[in-house]
Amino acid sequence: MSGFLLWADTAPTAGAAMLDHATTNYLTHCGGCHGIEGVSARTFVPILRDHVGTFACSAEGRAYIGRVPGVSMSLIRDDQELADVMNFVLFRMGGASTPAGTKPFTAAEIHTLRAQPIASTDLLALRAEVLARAAAQCPR
Repeated sequence: MSGFLLWADTAPTAGAAMLDHATTNYLTHCGGCHGIEGVSARTFVPILRDHVGTFACSAEGRAYIGRVPGVSMSLIRDDQELADVMNFVLFRMGGASTPAGTKPFTAAEIHTLRAQPIASTDLLALRAEVLARAAAQCPR
């Protein structure tokens, strides 16, 4: 028996963490730039952890995060899978920045948003403007 088969026949280590599909998709498709814990290097890539939920304070902000290039052009082609990743980001990564009562993304919403990718050539400026307007509407 080869080492691989021997390894495959062993039971999983007790206490080993099993990741759900949305988490795995985030790590595979988003974590390289945004960081595995939602904290990216201080560059043009936004930090998600405890920040991204502010976008949910306005319809414009919610639409923005569904239309950014990493979402609208995601290699995750299934709209429900992408909605699950967005909900992971919004509710688990967003933490306290996500307002109470925020509705989860649906597959239909993601389908509509990703069909309208952001066309701005200055995403950083657009992000700052949208975020400022969303933050002004946040119930804090």
